[in-house]
Amino acid sequence: MFVLTAGPATAQTFETPPVVVDRTAVTLTYLPLAGATTWNAAVSYQFGREWDAVVSFISPPAGATSAFRVGGRYHLRRPGPQSDVFVSVGYFSSSTPSSTHFELGAGLVETVAPGLRMYAVSTYNSNNVAGTGAFISTNLGFQYEINRVFALVVGYAENTGLGYLGFSYDFTAR
Repeated sequence: MFVLTAGPATAQTFETPPVVVDRTAVTLTYLPLAGATTWNAAVSYQFGREWDAVVSFISPPAGATSAFRVGGRYHLRRPGPQSDVFVSVGYFSSSTPSSTHFELGAGLVETVAPGLRMYAVSTYNSNNVAGTGAFISTNLGFQYEINRVFALVVGYAENTGLGYLGFSYDFTAR
């Protein structure tokens, strides 16, 4: 989902943009890291057939860097009825050290079975928080629909090598 990615949810370190699979949803994810916990909240909102906006905040363990992202996704023409392909642009701002950069990404969400969607999102980040250069982050995962509004999210952030768990609430299915 921009990367801030809206669509499924994100691999939750401040360096990796979140993914929200659904176009109008809230996704919360949890990342266990060295005995500490990092939470990520991302919200996506659909503005028509092609566009949605995404906003996210990452709440790290005490004393660590928090991050805020805002951006948008443009959904391309569907290659098939089970696929969603998008490109994204985002703006990133972290707390400590104070750092900002832009993010450009692309993603694919594919329905692989009834109630089960797979996602893959790659994002070019123009700089990292340490200010040492650009990098590409990739999120891979699954979203399993528990009922019409809630879904379980399980994913992997390639650039950190860490997995995450979360849930998504789809506003449009109410």
